[in-house]
Amino acid sequence: MKPSKIKKKLKKIKNIFAPKLSLSKISKKVKSNFDRTYKKLNTKKKKVKKFKKTRTSAQLKIQQKLREQIAKHKHREKLAKIQAIKIRNQEKQRLKDEELKIKKQELRLKEEDIKLKVAELRLKEQAEQRLQNQENRKKDEEKRIRLEQKRLRYEEQRLREASEKRIRDEEQRNRDEEKRIRDGEEQKRLEAEKKIKDEERRIRDTKKRIKDEVEQKRLEAEKKIKDDEKKMIDEENRAIAKIEEERIREWEVKFDENRKKRDEEQFLMEERLKEKEEERRKKLELRKLDKPN
Repeated sequence: MKPSKIKKKLKKIKNIFAPKLSLSKISKKVKSNFDRTYKKLNTKKKKVKKFKKTRTSAQLKIQQKLREQIAKHKHREKLAKIQAIKIRNQEKQRLKDEELKIKKQELRLKEEDIKLKVAELRLKEQAEQRLQNQENRKKDEEKRIRLEQKRLRYEEQRLREASEKRIRDEEQRNRDEEKRIRDGEEQKRLEAEKKIKDEERRIRDTKKRIKDEVEQKRLEAEKKIKDDEKKMIDEENRAIAKIEEERIREWEVKFDENRKKRDEEQFLMEERLKEKEEERRKKLELRKLDKPN
């Protein structure tokens, strides 16, 4: 609000609160009333003094009454003065209060003006702040959009790399699975070949062992026969040496017995060898049947 408008408003308020009767007018009016009353009392007093020479009881009563009226008028005058002073003081106080009210009103108007200026400044600052906030929000939004675009590009790249890695891992797993299957098949083939070779070696070893056992038994049998023959020969030689005569007699019987005995032993040995050979042949046939194709 402009200063000229504030002054006009203050003047208007002062005219509203200004007293319609001034203090001087009130005091003059009260004084004129006192003067008229005092003159009336003086005229009455003068009239009474004319009849002072002849004082009757009626006159004394009138005189007493006049004194009382004068005392009353003096008292009233005194009260009127006190009242006038009181009214004057009240008027002064009222004027001071009015001036204080006007000053308060001026102060209030100044405060309102200051408040208006502060409000205008605040509005201006708020408008500037809103513009700044809008600019900051715009910048933040642009920054957010850039970050979102960057995040989307990064996410797209990450998904593409993850997809490619998943495809590579799947291909690698397929290659590893194929290699594992090939290695398993190769391992099975090698194990089967090894098993076949081990079985063939075991059969050869078994055949060799059986052959060696048969040969060993044959040699042992031949050795035993030779030993028996040697023993018998030795016994015969000893018997011949000891009983030469008896040998000649019993030679034929002894020879027959020995020959028969050798024949029986040879027959038994051959039977045993045949049985062993038959058992070995049956075992070989059974192994051939059990051998995988």
